[in-house]
Amino acid sequence: MFATPPAPAPDRRDQLAAALAEGPFRYALSLAIDLSGLGLDRLRDRLAAAGAAVSTTTLSYWRTGRTVPARARSREAVRILEDVLELPAGALTGLLDRDPGRAPEPPVPIVAWERLWGRRNRVLPVLTSFEAEYGPAPVVVSLHEQVHIGADRLLHRLRAREVVRATEDGTQLRMVTVRGFSPGCPPRLTGTRYCTPGHSETLPDQGFTVNELILHRCLDRGETALVEYEFTFTDRAPDTSYDRRFRTGVHEHLLELHFAAGAEPASCHAYRRGSPAGPETEVTEVARTPGLPVHVMSAGVSPGIVGLRWCWE
Repeated sequence: MFATPPAPAPDRRDQLAAALAEGPFRYALSLAIDLSGLGLDRLRDRLAAAGAAVSTTTLSYWRTGRTVPARARSREAVRILEDVLELPAGALTGLLDRDPGRAPEPPVPIVAWERLWGRRNRVLPVLTSFEAEYGPAPVVVSLHEQVHIGADRLLHRLRAREVVRATEDGTQLRMVTVRGFSPGCPPRLTGTRYCTPGHSETLPDQGFTVNELILHRCLDRGETALVEYEFTFTDRAPDTSYDRRFRTGVHEHLLELHFAAGAEPASCHAYRRGSPAGPETEVTEVARTPGLPVHVMSAGVSPGIVGLRWCWE
């Protein structure tokens, strides 16, 4: 008996033709890229030359289905991709119309500014104005911050390192609000990394400063970026607490307090608040080791106010 020879494997071009006819978009795009022989770096460069700035990460997300080019800017990049990959006009954009691919992610729960700063706080109009003018803001995934307290017991410096993630295409702005302890002494933004300072507004009487940080490139939905910044405090009186106010949930938050020699506190406690006037909850004494920073590490932080307070007596 003779064995029946196996059927020949489908030609890759036949597979691409079928994918362009039936979808899904991610499969057709992946086949088209493979057949073109172009790597993602070369595709990015050709798109950039045609006026479409798309990162290799975004192209990778599109071909694996992690994200879908839904906004007008992204769809225009797909139209240019059709030319670069030598596909018929509308071959890929037509698939987007018929097969949107992955379902949209549910909206990220965001609490109102009023809950974090109080209904009568004069910073609210500033925050609302920034938000309305500059569009979607990235959410904070991870935050590591260091607060330095000098021998004079004054807050001296805040250093922060964030990982942020875009929830919409075209995200490039991060807004940071910092408050000093003494009225008339707002902190100053004195350093940035992986971003550029943009518009800022200060409320001297209340000690607030609101700052726009511009990422080095626009992010598409799902992409992440690093942001680092430093503020210098100008307080004239000692403070005994520091808090961070989260509008959305954060995967991890590390807060360090660095006390100068001779200014170490007698005790230090971590706490949460649902609002500025609300009671402290989840109060925990934090261990102190001479010569080392006091710190608290939190995972799965829900929206609200998270802080550390200390005393010297």
